[in-house]
Amino acid sequence: MKQCPACGQLNEDRSPVCPRCGTAFPPPPGPPGPPAFLPRSAAPLPPLAPKVFAWMDVSTVLGFVSSVLGYFFASVLLLPLGLIASILGFRGDRTRGLAVAGIVISAIGLLIKIMAVLDELALLPHWFTNGVW
Repeated sequence: MKQCPACGQLNEDRSPVCPRCGTAFPPPPGPPGPPAFLPRSAAPLPPLAPKVFAWMDVSTVLGFVSSVLGYFFASVLLLPLGLIASILGFRGDRTRGLAVAGIVISAIGLLIKIMAVLDELALLPHWFTNGVW
């Protein structure tokens, strides 16, 4: 129910005029319009905080790249470096998955390299490297 501003009569919400005095009711409020445009000078934006990389993130990336490159050259240097750097980088929160990948890749590469060196030095039995059959 809405009340007439002129005579005080209570009327239904749907009636456009007061039946007692004939005063027109104001139109119902419409949906809210779009927000007002504010120029840049009126509403300054807060400065964005730069993303800071911790030493653990850098260590993880270094370890992963070293692990992958160690398969192609300088494996005696790059695979242990990749393993150590990935283990250090595992403590970080953002790049933990990459650190795990670096650890696995470098560990498998080190095992392959150790097996290859032992095979070249003939320190492993023939059946161990070539299979039983």
